[in-house]
Amino acid sequence: MRWVYQPVEVQYPDGTWEVGRISAWWTDDAGDLWCRLRTPSGGARPQWTRYDPEAVQLLPSTGI
Repeated sequence: MRWVYQPVEVQYPDGTWEVGRISAWWTDDAGDLWCRLRTPSGGARPQWTRYDPEAVQLLPSTGI
């Protein structure tokens, strides 16, 4: 597991977007990439979810 602070935008199945953040990355034994994702509507605790680059867009974490 690798701890990070990565801002993201998450697209839901209904097409809406929400800003959130990834606080950790993990690769399972099958080689699938997982992220510890927190969004405002997701509640107080972050959730582990399989990373889907189509639904989770990484945002810059530092200034230009």
